[in-house]
Amino acid sequence: MAARIRQEDLEAVRERTDLVKLVSGYLTLKKAGHDSFVGLCPFHAEKTPSFSVSPSTGLYYCFGCGAGGDAIRFLRDVEHLEFSDAVERLAAEAGVRLRYEGESAAGRQAASRRQALHRANEEAAALYHRTLLEGRESDQAREYLRTRGIDRAAAVAFGVGYAPGYPDFLLRRLARALSPEVLLEAGLVVRDQDGGLRDRFRGRITFPVHDLSGRAVGMGARILPGAREEGPKYLNSPETPVYRKAEVLYNLHRAKAAVSRSGEIVVVEGYTDVIALVRAGVEAAVATCGTALGEGHFRLASRFAQRMVLAFDSDEAGARAAERAYAFLERFPVQPVVLILPEGLDPADFVQRHGAEAFRELASSARPLVEYMLRREVGRHDLSTVEGQTAAVAAALPILEGLSDPVRQREYAHLLSELAGVSESSVLLALERRLAGRPAEVSRAIKRGSVQERVEREMLRLLVRDSEIWASFAERLSEEHFQSAGGRKLFELLRGAGGDARRIAMASDDEKVVRGVSALALEPTLGEPTLEYAHDVWARLQELALKRRSDAIRQRLQKLNPTTETEEYDRLFQDLIATDGELRRLKDRRGAPV
Repeated sequence: MAARIRQEDLEAVRERTDLVKLVSGYLTLKKAGHDSFVGLCPFHAEKTPSFSVSPSTGLYYCFGCGAGGDAIRFLRDVEHLEFSDAVERLAAEAGVRLRYEGESAAGRQAASRRQALHRANEEAAALYHRTLLEGRESDQAREYLRTRGIDRAAAVAFGVGYAPGYPDFLLRRLARALSPEVLLEAGLVVRDQDGGLRDRFRGRITFPVHDLSGRAVGMGARILPGAREEGPKYLNSPETPVYRKAEVLYNLHRAKAAVSRSGEIVVVEGYTDVIALVRAGVEAAVATCGTALGEGHFRLASRFAQRMVLAFDSDEAGARAAERAYAFLERFPVQPVVLILPEGLDPADFVQRHGAEAFRELASSARPLVEYMLRREVGRHDLSTVEGQTAAVAAALPILEGLSDPVRQREYAHLLSELAGVSESSVLLALERRLAGRPAEVSRAIKRGSVQERVEREMLRLLVRDSEIWASFAERLSEEHFQSAGGRKLFELLRGAGGDARRIAMASDDEKVVRGVSALALEPTLGEPTLEYAHDVWARLQELALKRRSDAIRQRLQKLNPTTETEEYDRLFQDLIATDGELRRLKDRRGAPV
């Protein structure tokens, strides 16, 4: 039977653990009252804070997903720990000595398994670090690090080490303190073809990897140029009970304070890139640990940052990262932007040549993920022909289709139209049909207008056609109802002339204006120009305007902190309720859409 921790010791751990401090190690908390802190929930994706911590009770609760509990439960869930492992970690930090009831050798061994894995990684990192600083066999490693801008002080700050080429360097030195089984489970040693054990890392620079709380969980290692050992350029620890690569960002345990202050996190590909950036003054630099950028990394980053700079040394690497990042664009409240460094330099070389300020300037102008993807996709096509333009729009439409926010869809549709050299209305119509599940040839869509433009045009026709319709609806309309520049200008002219198209045509010297109002007067309307039909068209135009207003308010709300910008947040929230209510009532009343 597994040992049980005494109840009074559990209570002592709970009482001595600062829950706010514990949670703050995993996400950014902000004070929301005398006994409340709030932040983004670490257990589900959200864009407005619903995770609340009460210091006086020592409890937390998420009003979004319902997660809740005390410090032990929080640590268990956020780090995927067994109950006893979570208690033991908190006890060590709080200075509580745990006592066990019904303790057995087997139970005790199971309870300390993770501790042993952490210790194995810590001891290995310390051994490799001492070897780099003091070992005679490390001259070549120290020289290589100097060429990468990593001096002794940097090596000390980041625990950089060197694993010599001997097959049993680590095994022989840690054998007394740690069993071969623990070293094997930690991924520090491997079995060879004959079943014997040998070191995993040989002839390599080592970079210890830590979890958010600063505990060693794994190792990244780069082969030393000219080393006799064969294998990949970078070799990493395998997945273990304490190391899940998809949920760890190298250096985040050091960088999280800087990330929280600035709201920005810089993600690079290599360990040396991180070190070079941090030493140059870009403290918010992190890296993935030998695995592709994924959901776990986005979840981690979104706890501390609002902007994620994906900094890469080649367009191809940036494209691969962008494609992976796009899958999580809508799920987490962090905006990814793509930074491709010039001259093919990696981040480490760039800051060595140009300095941190130049890097920050480039990062500040990095392209939003969707813009980067659109430009890259359109750039693959020959835009000198209609066929090339058509192919470019067709290839880029899936990017727009994946956006759930219609405001963003429209803005990026406008960008796509500019990049491809086609009209915005053609892109919007093609997108509309794609979203509606009605496949259409993009080349045909290019010649047609959007729903908004069609409804605007019909309303203008009706206003010009019938004075009674003008009298009934002109006062209900404003520039907000007309999104196209042409439609807005025509409405302003009609309002100035009391709806008299002829008067406009006679008074204007602008040939374009004359043609425009003339067309309105002569084009047939889609329906009978009655007051009832005009009301349906107006209602549809009003619905589109309200939808845009609702989307705009939601977008602004997402950027506000409800705890620190309460007045503005409440005002906008009330506007949203009123707008959505009016929109709902309008939908219930209006007739068939135009």
